[in-house]
Amino acid sequence: MNYSLKGNLRGFYCGDCFDFLYNTKIRVYAADPKTNLAALAVSREKETFHQRSEDELKSLSDRLLLETMTDESGNFTLELSEKQKYEGGAFDIDFVCGTGWAPSLHRPDPNRPPKPGGPVQFHITTLQPLWKEGQNNENDRRLSAYWEYAIPYKFWCWILRLFRWYVVCGNVRDCKGDFPVGGVKVFAYDVDLIQDDYLGYGITDLNGNFKIYYSEAAFSKTIFNWLNVEWPAGPDLYFRIEAGDGTVLLNENRQRGHDRDRTNAPNCFCVNFCVECPKGSLVCDLTAPSGCIDDNTKLLEDKYLAVIGTASGCGMVDYDLQLLWNGTKDVSSGAIIYSNFSGNPDPALLHGNHSVMGGNLGFILMSKAIENAGSDLITSTSFEVRLTVHGSNKSVCTSALLFRIKASEVYIKNIGGRVAHDVVNPGEQLRIADAAGAEIGAIGMGAGIWGAARVFGCLNQKINDYGIYFIKDDFVTPQPANGAAYDPLANGFTTICNVDFGAGFSTFTPDQLRQWNVLQGPNALISNNGFYTYIDVITLYIGGIPFVLQIPEGLVAGMSWNTGPSGRYSVLLKVTDTNGFSYYDIQRVWVDNELPTAAIYNIGSLPPCSDLYTKTWVDPGKTISKFKVLDINGMAFDPLIIGTDLNNPSDNFNFYQLTIKKQGLAGPEVIHTSNVTVPGRALPGTNLFTFDLSWLETNAHVPGVPDNKLLPDETCAYIFSLWVQDKTALNNATDVHHTHFDFPVKIINSVEP
Repeated sequence: MNYSLKGNLRGFYCGDCFDFLYNTKIRVYAADPKTNLAALAVSREKETFHQRSEDELKSLSDRLLLETMTDESGNFTLELSEKQKYEGGAFDIDFVCGTGWAPSLHRPDPNRPPKPGGPVQFHITTLQPLWKEGQNNENDRRLSAYWEYAIPYKFWCWILRLFRWYVVCGNVRDCKGDFPVGGVKVFAYDVDLIQDDYLGYGITDLNGNFKIYYSEAAFSKTIFNWLNVEWPAGPDLYFRIEAGDGTVLLNENRQRGHDRDRTNAPNCFCVNFCVECPKGSLVCDLTAPSGCIDDNTKLLEDKYLAVIGTASGCGMVDYDLQLLWNGTKDVSSGAIIYSNFSGNPDPALLHGNHSVMGGNLGFILMSKAIENAGSDLITSTSFEVRLTVHGSNKSVCTSALLFRIKASEVYIKNIGGRVAHDVVNPGEQLRIADAAGAEIGAIGMGAGIWGAARVFGCLNQKINDYGIYFIKDDFVTPQPANGAAYDPLANGFTTICNVDFGAGFSTFTPDQLRQWNVLQGPNALISNNGFYTYIDVITLYIGGIPFVLQIPEGLVAGMSWNTGPSGRYSVLLKVTDTNGFSYYDIQRVWVDNELPTAAIYNIGSLPPCSDLYTKTWVDPGKTISKFKVLDINGMAFDPLIIGTDLNNPSDNFNFYQLTIKKQGLAGPEVIHTSNVTVPGRALPGTNLFTFDLSWLETNAHVPGVPDNKLLPDETCAYIFSLWVQDKTALNNATDVHHTHFDFPVKIINSVEP
């Protein structure tokens, strides 16, 4: 039986202030059989909690069942089974603290860390879980339980003292309205004889709570290097509180540290304050995204843009983000994702729920923003993100920031009916379908090239010209880096097509052509020998009333790449914008222009047009006959693309099929199909099929029903046909390589004389 215990550990400083034990090692031991397990299992933790001695640790080593680590929320899982020789009984549960056990505790002064200590191990209790039946799946039946433990402040603070850690927990509220004040900084100081010590600061959350972490070293050192002593008493505390903009809300006199409730403060200290939040004390600022954002060729990919800035201030309640296309159209729906306390996306949040100082306020899901912008995106790629911070006293603070997306889409998606699933990967070979696991495919004869060739968005760049080139290279030519000066012709490529939009066309200026001739993938034909303009009519219904928009678009006149000799090719797309920046995409293509071979040599050694008797005599006296079984010999073959490569798609053979058709009948009948070449790739041979002529005999023909069979002593002409085809996509996947061979024969359903 398997057992799963989910648990949680936290430690309390004072009141309801606590921290989860993060990155803490949990150890589980088999209970000591010599002890009274029943009594220990029902004992309260305060009676069992203690630090393990060295002798205890030595005695425990052979009883260790397993160990695990807590996550950032203090959670852990223990998976016990027969592997640990565990059968559901009580066990001892401990945790271990060392120098790296509390990375979540902030260290305002990294130059004064606490002195190394530990590891130190603490026993919590002997636990007998209340196991309940559960089931993960059919093959994993298990018992489960849940247990959590909150370390009381007297134990937790004692543990912190071992490591010389100090914590101030507090809360800040408004003096008049008695509401929590979030987003303010609370600074702590220690009164000293010569120079007061700065201990650190904390920022209040939306509930007004804060924590300040510091070490004994922060207040025990003097300004004289030769006088380095650790005072036995705690610090004498006083505080200052500032709004996010630096406005001082509370500035205690240093003499406050000499008052009885502040002198020699313990290492866990709780304090409450009230302040008055002045109007205008909220802070809001946006620093990113700004400028030109490179969307990296895949405009509609699920890509997050971080919104970075500050939303804070005295009495902050929450904040909102808004996204506008071109400063006018709200495209926020589904595109704004707020960040959690760790700065990561949390789609469940409807508002920003915590103070942020120069960090992640949220994220923009660009695919959704672009979807919301719709066809407007072709006229502008400018966006505006707006931040609004709300205060508890009804005050607000706003900030806005503009950015553009560099909407470059330069890639080859489809050549001749074979597809590049991953258009970003330069090593991607074209497949028979748009799926990662789809079979790699080959093309032949004429092939159109589809993809995207559009550049616009930043610095008013537009497409100036583009070209498509090919080279027979066994896939070794690297893809040039975007921005690099690269001449395909000088590097062995041959031109498939080249279009220069700067040349102008008809009544449209070159600039108009560049603006509207965005060849948007993946279904745009980008192989061409020219271009023309097209008016795209779009009807929008606003309030039920149709509005007709006429949008000029640049389209291409189709042209095919006349593929050459069989082999491996690299096809390169080069796009240059009006700022002289070049973009590249390379795709790897298998080309097969070899025809398969189909031939029938003979049937049972008989040449074509022979008389073929279905039966032969068995005995010399010619009293007993039997039907013949004959080999149909021939060739059904397709050459390899690469002579030594027996793998797909070099071995591009698909199948061959034998049919038989009786003279006068409408269609043939299939007698054999195979996907193995004749001769085989490894073994010679000519046998296409072994045919049992008894298959042809019938006792009666049904009037009006076509029938390939023969009555006894009936004679008729037949055609045996061999069809051979490969998998190569020809003329944009409208056809494949195929060939056939007909073998006529007269069949006599009788015994051979």
